[in-house]
Amino acid sequence: MKSILITAGTGANNIILNIGDEYEDRVDYILIDELESDVWKVEFSAERMLDIAVTRQPVILLATLGGETGNRSVERLTKLFKSFEIPFSAILIIPFKFEGDSRNVALSIANKIKGEAVSVHVFDNEILTSLDLTKKEAMLYADREISYLLDETLK
Repeated sequence: MKSILITAGTGANNIILNIGDEYEDRVDYILIDELESDVWKVEFSAERMLDIAVTRQPVILLATLGGETGNRSVERLTKLFKSFEIPFSAILIIPFKFEGDSRNVALSIANKIKGEAVSVHVFDNEILTSLDLTKKEAMLYADREISYLLDETLK
């Protein structure tokens, strides 16, 4: 059975555009790129949630935190999964320190998720500032590291 990989936030969707081909035989994708998207009505209907709960289809949430779509989607999905008793794993991407309050909010959300999810992996973008890489190399590095986290979660 394929896992469901839900991506929330523009950054998470961009990551999947870069690495998604590697996983299409192992996951079904649900991409959330905005809070008012029709994806909420279709993919997260009560009927769909019950189906996931009954079949025990593994759910992985990949989210870039710090922005409105990632933050609010993660909070909304966590409540939804809890109400339907759907276990899920999470891979969360934290903003850079220079992003200030966005980072603080992201860290707070990540801490809350740790108490709700089966497993949580966190990739902190701040690590990229300590590497001697061009911007393009740093983004490729981040995608590769997040790919490793996804591989680990899919085991």
